[in-house]
Amino acid sequence: MKFEKISEFKLKVTISNQELLNNSDGDLDDFMSNPSKARQSFLKILDKAENEVGFHVNDSKIRIDAKSLYNGDFIFTITKLIPKKTKLLKAKPQKVANSKDNNYLAYSFNNLETFFNFCNFLKRHKINKLRDFCKEIELYKYKDKYILICSLINSQYEYLGKLYSCITEFGTFYSSQEHIISMIKEHSSPLIKHNAIYICQRNFK
Repeated sequence: MKFEKISEFKLKVTISNQELLNNSDGDLDDFMSNPSKARQSFLKILDKAENEVGFHVNDSKIRIDAKSLYNGDFIFTITKLIPKKTKLLKAKPQKVANSKDNNYLAYSFNNLETFFNFCNFLKRHKINKLRDFCKEIELYKYKDKYILICSLINSQYEYLGKLYSCITEFGTFYSSQEHIISMIKEHSSPLIKHNAIYICQRNFK
């Protein structure tokens, strides 16, 4: 059994026919037709995935996509689903030293899929009018992280609290210091300039 953690939300499991038989007590037909037995088997697989690659499901709903290979092995892709109606917590934006630093904000994302999920989460919750949030929203690749940089932030943006709240569910606060923002821009190339969130919402669903 091989686990490949694609992202915080997606896991790929490659399992041989014999391993699947072992997990189904030797009755593959019953495994396929018995939801209760299949659920117990997948719970065992998820326990192993948590121990081996740190893929945590917790109380999340999941979707399982299965594909059989020519050699009899199976590939299961397990995706944690983000609730469409998630209660947004009260925002806790980072405190910054002075008003000038409030003009900049940078968050890091572990991978592009997590960033795409964040963008689509905003769209589903109708946190829009992002041109009113700040002048520029750019995405950079910097030291194996994907850095979202927001420049010239409007503190009166109507969805400011909700935006700060949900971004912490996907990314990690990086900096609000102008000199650090400038350093990132100087030592890396932008992946998406200007309307990075809107562009991802339009092209990656």
